[in-house]
Amino acid sequence: MPYDYYEYFTKQRNNKIFTEISEKIRHNLWNDSFDVRLSQKWLKIEDKIRIKLYLNLRYN
Repeated sequence: MPYDYYEYFTKQRNNKIFTEISEKIRHNLWNDSFDVRLSQKWLKIEDKIRIKLYLNLRYN
């Protein structure tokens, strides 16, 4: 019985779609920690705020 599962999982692992999806999941979920993703979002928000402030100060 365990060998049946082993064969099934090895076939899945060799499947191209399975490996692509697992790589994407690994890259998106496990690559960056929550703190890193949150800090990246804050950096984008800060950049938007700086650009708006610059434009307001420059043209008003």
